[in-house]
Amino acid sequence: MPRILATFVAVAALVVGVTVPAESASAVTSASTGVVQARDVKTTLAGFNAGNLISDAVFTKKNSMTEAQIQSFFNSKVSKCQSGYVCLKDFRITSVTRPADAYCKGYTGAANETAARIIYRVAQSCNINPQVLIVMLQKEQALITHTWPSAWRYNIALGQGCPDTAPCDPDFIGFFHQIYGAARQMQIYMEGKWFQWYAPGNTWNVLYNPNAACGSGRVYIANKATAALYYYTPYQPNAAALKAGYGLGDNCSAYGNRNFYNYFTDWFGPTQGAPAAVLPTLASANTSNYVVTVDASGVAWGYPFGKKVWGNRVQMATGLGDVTSFFGAGDLNGDGHRDFISVQKNGTVSALYGNGTTKLSAPVALAGDWRGVTSVLPAGDFNGDGIPDLFTTDAAGTLHLRSGDNRGGFRAPTVVGTGWQSMSMLIGGVDMNRDGRSDLIARDSTGRLLLYPGNGRGGWGTRVQLGSGWSGMTSIFSPGDFTGNGTPDILAHTASGALLAYEGRGAASLTSAGSVGTGWNALKTKASAGAAVTAPRALPAGFGNVDRAGGNDIVALTSSGELRLYGGNNAGAWRSSSTLMKGWNPKDTVVSMGDFTGDGRADLGRIDAAGVLTLYPAKGSAFGTPVRIGHGWNAFAHVIGGVDFDGDRLPDVIAVDSSGNMLLYRGDGKGGFQGAATSIGKGWGAAATIINAGDFTGDGRTDLIARMDDGTLRLYPTNGKSGFGTSTQIGKGWGAMTELVGPGDFTGDRRADLLAIRTDGGLFLYTGNGKGGWASSGQIGRGWGGIVSVG
Repeated sequence: MPRILATFVAVAALVVGVTVPAESASAVTSASTGVVQARDVKTTLAGFNAGNLISDAVFTKKNSMTEAQIQSFFNSKVSKCQSGYVCLKDFRITSVTRPADAYCKGYTGAANETAARIIYRVAQSCNINPQVLIVMLQKEQALITHTWPSAWRYNIALGQGCPDTAPCDPDFIGFFHQIYGAARQMQIYMEGKWFQWYAPGNTWNVLYNPNAACGSGRVYIANKATAALYYYTPYQPNAAALKAGYGLGDNCSAYGNRNFYNYFTDWFGPTQGAPAAVLPTLASANTSNYVVTVDASGVAWGYPFGKKVWGNRVQMATGLGDVTSFFGAGDLNGDGHRDFISVQKNGTVSALYGNGTTKLSAPVALAGDWRGVTSVLPAGDFNGDGIPDLFTTDAAGTLHLRSGDNRGGFRAPTVVGTGWQSMSMLIGGVDMNRDGRSDLIARDSTGRLLLYPGNGRGGWGTRVQLGSGWSGMTSIFSPGDFTGNGTPDILAHTASGALLAYEGRGAASLTSAGSVGTGWNALKTKASAGAAVTAPRALPAGFGNVDRAGGNDIVALTSSGELRLYGGNNAGAWRSSSTLMKGWNPKDTVVSMGDFTGDGRADLGRIDAAGVLTLYPAKGSAFGTPVRIGHGWNAFAHVIGGVDFDGDRLPDVIAVDSSGNMLLYRGDGKGGFQGAATSIGKGWGAAATIINAGDFTGDGRTDLIARMDDGTLRLYPTNGKSGFGTSTQIGKGWGAMTELVGPGDFTGDRRADLLAIRTDGGLFLYTGNGKGGWASSGQIGRGWGGIVSVG
């Protein structure tokens, strides 16, 4: 049965002394309970109404807090967890997929989710105020403020499915099951179909205590939310409990609904009407929403925002006094942190790298030729390779794309437009039309605001006019979704410094959202922090875009000794084919080495019949002069290149010998190896084929896929620390496939895919779902039977 009877005297004793929010100056930690307490005592429950504990509107206000705000709230309650324990602010668990029904919209399970993320997602799914779930966690198990919580507290975090008179229902054991189950149960209660004995609009006798001898009091239940809380905890506080504030009353006192009211009003404001606003915070430089600025003294600040509300600014860097531009550029080096670009008056372009805190590194001057550049701006992932790029312009009005090299820098510029000298302001790195591709916004000399949509392949769609009369704006930038409607917005100010918001409407249109600040003319630069970064970025599998024509390509050796390039179109099909080289031995092996030389492009490896490993560095639209980098490689049954196995973001090579031993050859990022090979596994002799699948699971790390001798297909995720995660079977009946290749993202959906050649020469595409499984499959070619090696 669902959880009906809940917090009373026994649980109240667990949280005695927990009073005002822990940021109180008098906050301490109890050695006996592990709960952050405060010396203040709540002496009044002014406003408490047993028949109207919380309004329906507040109870179901699902957007009262963002995920980042929830996490920041948890961080503020416990500054440090006791050694050997995991507090709620740091707690993570794998959630479970739940189907949609009449009460919730369902939930797609995911690995390693934080408590804040689970609460936010469940609140959205089940239309429950996340503040309600937070308060319930405190009143049930004191998890918000506990500094040494045991596992059992998380397993029965809300008491859902745990009646007072019987053991807990095993279907509800576990943190995720508790949160989702309780939120869904609240909707069932409010529906009023199955639970009617506290139906709103009627007067009911509500007990003071599980001991019926303590008596009851008549309560007029005013609304559905109050009824739901009584179904969940069917006791009201007696006079002694109300008088005690957070403390103990008498032997007939029960505290669940009293403490719900106390925590909610102390932490979030009134239970009637709109809850008190929770200011946005810059809790995470990687995921929080904020604008970055540089003031006149050269200090970089982050201004957090949410739903047109500003939070307190946070200092992020200093010493930027001569910058003319400063903006978030995304995760440039793939380490899982947001990075930033500064441009100085003398033309020096530098990167300030994130490290997981709100403080940035000192500026690091970027390599490359930046002479003649008149403006630098973010481009997002303009060419669709998953790596952030930059736009630059010159005095002649030429617009260049500088593609990110996945190492924290940028490749040589390529022309993507001309005639841009007429544009007086540019905004890049924003997906204004919400098609999943990075766009560019420009103001022309007549004051028109124009959208140049990117096509996701380094080119442009059809220009759209967003508005006119923008000549009076001295600064225009996009903060991302400022108003909270799910689409990017525009902020702009005039010479007076009044900051105006213009809400994006998703169809490349804007509407005024009013004034949202003053004094912004005093700041030297204003820009977006860029796209949120949630995990490291795995090194891409395959050869990437060899011919620079857009889309990932593959390199294949034919039975006639011809090395061919097959150009992908970034949409799951082919664009072109061409001959790269001739005169290879059909017994040679093609190996994708990844960016083995460190120039930002994937290189080609060749193992010949004599066992010589030769490196062909990427150059232009093909491969350059070969360099011998090893011998004796014909002794290996499998060679897999481009794998960052040790987590240093340099491509390594993995080899399996004839005895099934797996060896790691660590790349040095300069076209060679770091020392001798090391053993990393045994028992790989049963694998007929092993490939680098790229980030097939979506966790930011490289994965291997192996076709076993019995025709099963197995996934071997790496852990980024020179080891493997848990292997899983992801297919069977693959014995008919002669060749497998991981091309990276072949369809343009940012997920790793797989190509396979069947014995009859048919070529098949298996699209990954980004979670370690498949989205779809289909044949995309014939006549591939002559391919003897593919990478």
